[in-house]
Order: sequence, then structure tokens, then C-alpha cells
Amino acid sequence: MVPKTRLFYIASILVTVTTLIFICGATISRANSPVEIRFWHAMGRSRGRVLNELVDRFNRANPGIVVKAEYIQSENKRYGNDYNALYAKILENLAQNEPPDVAQVYENWTTQYVGIDAIVPVEEFMSAQDRASLNDLVPVLLKANTFPNNEGQQKIYTLPFNKSIFVLYYNKNIFRELGLKPPATWDELRHCAKVIAKKKGVPGLAFLPNVDIFGHYLYSYGGQYIANNKAAFGGKLGVDDLNYWVNLVHKDMSATPTFEASRLFANGKAGMYIESTSRIGGFDEARSSGLDFGVLPIPKGTTQASQMAGTNLAIFRGDNDIEKHNAAYKFILYMCSPEVTVHWATQTGYLPVRKSAINSPEYQAYVKRHPEYGVGLKSMDKATIQPRVPVWESIRSILDDTMFKALGRKCDSVTAIREASDTSDQLLYSVGGFSADNR
Repeated sequence: MVPKTRLFYIASILVTVTTLIFICGATISRANSPVEIRFWHAMGRSRGRVLNELVDRFNRANPGIVVKAEYIQSENKRYGNDYNALYAKILENLAQNEPPDVAQVYENWTTQYVGIDAIVPVEEFMSAQDRASLNDLVPVLLKANTFPNNEGQQKIYTLPFNKSIFVLYYNKNIFRELGLKPPATWDELRHCAKVIAKKKGVPGLAFLPNVDIFGHYLYSYGGQYIANNKAAFGGKLGVDDLNYWVNLVHKDMSATPTFEASRLFANGKAGMYIESTSRIGGFDEARSSGLDFGVLPIPKGTTQASQMAGTNLAIFRGDNDIEKHNAAYKFILYMCSPEVTVHWATQTGYLPVRKSAINSPEYQAYVKRHPEYGVGLKSMDKATIQPRVPVWESIRSILDDTMFKALGRKCDSVTAIREASDTSDQLLYSVGGFSADNR
């Protein structure tokens, strides 16, 4: 079962969200003073530096607007999740009617915010030219940022920002030494992992034991997390999914589930690693220490599928200050503009969000120098977005716990999946299946 503390946290969030009160105020007149925008994000370290540079550029080019970027980070520097910290702070400040003006948001957060009328659809600010440029957005990302409002009308609420896609990394040195062919299927991955562990004495695969890992196998066999307002990951496929990872770890003894998976791979101490393309830049830096790595699509089951990762940018309603809304829109339009998304991608490893940016001479030259990014680009036509139901954040935690319990041998896979499915169904039922979609 899910720990009581986590269920209490889940219930607290739901109660908080459903009792928010928004006070509609008059537009503030500023005369000649600049409009100040609070922008909350979860980009630390080198990504944070690039982000701050982009904000500074915007501020210099727009003297009537001052964007103040604030990095919201976890108190647990080693294992904490900055996105979770950002999510919690947004909820707390919404309850006090003091949200940021702009923030990074995941799709399921957006569904929640739409339900309580906390954010303004970006399309309300779009000119005819802006609307025409929507066709330039990568199709899966345009779809992911479109939500039904409370009247059931489809609206573009957010715009994509730091997007990436999951891929399989492999150590070329190890594969060459052992004469292994890079895996294309889950069976081939298992074979490679066993050979590497036996002959090299290092994990054939290092991975983070979380919901995303569970989802890679699930989607590749045509599964879904949620369908028809119910958990859809249970049953035989869910058990097979969980057993795949348990067998790698305990039967084959060829894989290591660890929070240090990225470090192990970067140091050449693991044969393979699964993560999003946003890690490529960091692994590039490890080349100076001898790492030679390649990138492959997520292994295939009965189909080829890849999960998208990363956030979008939303404008919060706050006190309905029209000047702030207009300034906020100008800022997020800038952040997903072709020039900026190319710069962001080449400096951080995220993917451009516009087709014109992907096809630009600058980015194509970058991909030629760094062909690993081409794998992520080619995977985007097989991309899927994780569920957008409001309680997905809680279901993610449930499935994280399920992975921990199964891999820790605290219960068998059948029991772990059944408990996770039942608890998820209870959460979905408690909110009446309210969702932007069920996929």
C-alpha cells in the first residue's frame, strides 16, 4: 500500500486546489514605469545560467518589461526533485492568491490549473501572425499544449519550452570490446546487459527505478497508464513490465537500479543507461575522461514508442492585471521563438520546439557535429505525452513506490501492480475522472 504520509500529502493537495479563491482586481496603471514579471523555473546549474542569459537578453530588448527569474529548488540537493519543489510552491502561492506571473508547468499541472481557472490561455493574446506560426510548432507539442476549458472548448493554454525525449545511451567502448550489436528490442537489451555484466563486471544497465522506466516498456507494447478514467497499467502487461526490470536485477544480475545511474554511465561503469536527450550535453563533457557513447531509440516491443519529457510555460491569472498578462505573453513567445529555441537547444541539450528551428542551418550544423541529437529528433514522430489528469502527479508517486517495492523484493509483481492499480483507481474516482484527456 502507499504510505499514509504520501496519501495525506495527496489529499492535502486536492483539498487545497479545490478550495482556492481568486480575487479579480482592476488593471494597474503604471504610467512610464516598467511592468515587472515574476518567472519561476526549475533550471539549475549550467541550464540555469543559459536561462538567465536569455532572460537578460529579453530585458535589454524590452525596456518596458522586467522579467525577474527565480530558481525554485529542492531542499534535498542530492536526491530532491526541483520540479516537485516548483509544483508545491505554485500550489501554496495559488492558495494565497500570489502565484508567479509565468512558470514552467507539466501538462498534468496545466489540467489542474485550468480546472480552477488559475491560468490564462495564451491564445487569447495571439495576433493573426502568431496563430499562423502555430503550424511551425512540432505537432506533438502543439497537441500537448492544447486543453479543453471549463466549457469544453479546446484552447492553447501554454507554449512548449524545455522539451526532450527519452533514449537509450550505450557505451561504445564496451560494445566494441565485446563485439555486441547495439540493442533495438527489449530482448536484445537484456541479452547485452547479461553479456556486459558477466564479462566486464559492471552493470549492463544502470537505471533510475521510477515511473518513467516502467512507462518505456508499457508504451512499447501498446499499453497506457490511464484509459477511460481508470488505471490501465494493471493486468498481464503491467506484471510483465515490472517483471522485466525485476529479472534484470535479481535473476540476470545484469542491471543496477540507482539514483547514481547517470554518474555510473558517465564514468564508464555501466554499459547502458536510459534517460532523456537532455543528458547528452553532460555526457559530451565526459568524453574528455574517456567516455565514448552512442544514442539509440528506446527499445521496441510490439511497437516503437518514446515518452516526451520537459515542461511548458504558462501565464497565471493572478489579479487579472492585463498589462502583466500582455508582458508575460511577450516573454513566453520570445522563449519559444525559433532563434531562442535553437540557442537553448544547442546550449543545453533540449530539443527545439519549432520545425523551422530544427531545419535551420545553425541547428542542422549542430546536429552534424553532434549526431546523437538526430536520434531524438527522429523519435519525435513516435512520441507520446504522459497522462494529463490532475492526479497524475500522485499516480507517478504510486508507481515509483511500486518499482521500489518490487525491486526491493518487498512483494511480488502481481501484488505490487494490483495495489498500485487499485489505489490509482481510487484517486481517479475521487476527482470524477476530470481530465484533459486520458492518455
